[in-house]
Amino acid sequence: MAPVEIICKCACGSQNFQLRLKRDEQVGLLTCAVGHHSLLLDSRDYWADVLQERRPAQSRCRCGGVLFRVALEYEFRAGGDVRSVSVKPTCSECGREQRIVLIDIKYSPTELLIANPLDPIEQPWLQPKRHEITSLWKPADAERFANHLSITLGARVFSRSASSEFSECGIESVQFFPELKRDLLFTNMPELAVPFGNEPQRSSPFLRLSAPFHMLYSLPSGSEAPVHLLHYVQYSREVVTQGRLEKQPPSFLEFARQACEWLNQNFVTSSGKNTADNLEEYLRATPHLHRSGAS
Repeated sequence: MAPVEIICKCACGSQNFQLRLKRDEQVGLLTCAVGHHSLLLDSRDYWADVLQERRPAQSRCRCGGVLFRVALEYEFRAGGDVRSVSVKPTCSECGREQRIVLIDIKYSPTELLIANPLDPIEQPWLQPKRHEITSLWKPADAERFANHLSITLGARVFSRSASSEFSECGIESVQFFPELKRDLLFTNMPELAVPFGNEPQRSSPFLRLSAPFHMLYSLPSGSEAPVHLLHYVQYSREVVTQGRLEKQPPSFLEFARQACEWLNQNFVTSSGKNTADNLEEYLRATPHLHRSGAS
């Protein structure tokens, strides 16, 4: 199927836009000359995550212009689904073509990407409240926490089986030694479907226990740096739905509160706010702090 090119047009009729494009994440926000905001293609699925870092910078032409006409060139797979979209901005002031942004599409169906390339949004800067706790743990600590969520609090357990796939499992089937190998998701919501995506806890009532990151702290010359296991415990208090902030279900928020309370009761916060460390692991990771304190 031959490529198809269309020109972006706001619902108000304007074809001149301010641009905020995030090339690595392949998302974008277009704001027409009248001031109406639209997310580009399927950017809504990722926009809230991008905002957690910072607002994408506003595009500006070398002539100083900040308004652009935006063409979208669609490439298709043999079956008719969109394979990729090339975003081609042209400065409305001087006509200079700007750098093309290529967006890969890896799902089906894709009809909406052609029928509605611009997704209107009234409040693009809304950011949901999220909570994150970091934990320097031994493998047994991760096992204790997971067992508390599953057995004591009655949570359902999901284990990551592929890059963006999870499957429900029993806690007894999860391997914690020599370390947890895959992310786990927990929820007390009985009707919730099997999660999908890289970080379902950002958009649904799940609490995530990450597989550990290996941390190496600097030691005096000649010393062997031990490996420390750093876990993340994450959940969202709010999610963005159809451009609006919505609180997570009260029962899930109570479940998450109980989980955090258990962490506070069983671990220490010596390394700062929103931490829950095994004290022995914290002391092992920061011996220089305690030597200087003792002197």
